[in-house]
Amino acid sequence: METRGIELVYANYVEKGVQVIADGEQIRRVIHNIVSNAIKYMEKPKGIIQLRVKDVGDFIQVEIEDNGKGIAAKDLPYIFDRFYRTDVSRNSSKGGSGIGLSIVKKIMEDHGGKVWATSRLGIGTIMYFVLRKYQEVPVNEQNFDHRR
Repeated sequence: METRGIELVYANYVEKGVQVIADGEQIRRVIHNIVSNAIKYMEKPKGIIQLRVKDVGDFIQVEIEDNGKGIAAKDLPYIFDRFYRTDVSRNSSKGGSGIGLSIVKKIMEDHGGKVWATSRLGIGTIMYFVLRKYQEVPVNEQNFDHRR
């Protein structure tokens, strides 16, 4: 990313010891697909990609924000659809199959989480995904029938 003039900023706002139930390799793929798109469509001389991890109650929320060209409001509802491209003529020149974000959506659904995005043309895009926190359920002795 340095060779393309893109800075990566990482901030983790989650307390130590908080865990999620997730397949690390699959979540790595989610982040890779989102960051790859941010790099691919970065058209600014000084690109910034911010990755933030936040605690939002029962979930951990990951936000990946870029200052790229953004996505038009009319396209935003469809970006996670398989093979959807916002501008066929331009995107085919950038390469890619149009399945990266559909894979992201499928992985997140398989994890019981979700993914969504907000974007403003010329300003950038924020991709969000959430994963459920791992919480140990305290065993309540009164719920057991000791007569068995």
